[in-house]
Amino acid sequence: MSDNENTSGGLGSAFGSKTKGSQISYGHPYAKEIIDSAKEIIALSETGRLLLKSCEIGRIPISIIKGSGQSGFSPQARIIYLQVSGKKEKADSDDVLTLIKAMREADQELIGMVAPDPMKDIMRYAAVMHAKNLDSILYICKVVKELTNSSIITDFLDSLAKLGYGKVYKAYIANASKDEIFDIYAEA
Repeated sequence: MSDNENTSGGLGSAFGSKTKGSQISYGHPYAKEIIDSAKEIIALSETGRLLLKSCEIGRIPISIIKGSGQSGFSPQARIIYLQVSGKKEKADSDDVLTLIKAMREADQELIGMVAPDPMKDIMRYAAVMHAKNLDSILYICKVVKELTNSSIITDFLDSLAKLGYGKVYKAYIANASKDEIFDIYAEA
């Protein structure tokens, strides 16, 4: 490498500089189809329609990224990120449930249910984060329960178990108390 070449390796080069061969494409070729297919399923539920409306009013975009990492809502960027395999052409039940959770996380921010500064009180921060996480999981449960009579319910039940929410869902549909649901959530 000559002294005249850029060796900084900054964000521009890492995330897609215009130099031929160095651009990394994180965009998903079927992003629109994945978002549309997920929204179509979510809209079958009253709770799902409310979440869709909240994100629409709050102008929370959904971005599909090729990959297999964590998905969710970024409060700092005010965007929902879903990482989906580059081979998928439409949302599956795992993607739909992940999107529901992320949409509820965005909705929480929009209504002022924000996490406190962890540097000021780590215990309060942990308690709020667990409460927010359980709340978003319960929204998944609510949507799935509202879709019970649909032909896709079996896929959702399998995805709930795969994502680690199966026991919480069983407690939810059994009308368990908040304390019982929290205990089950804490065990997972």
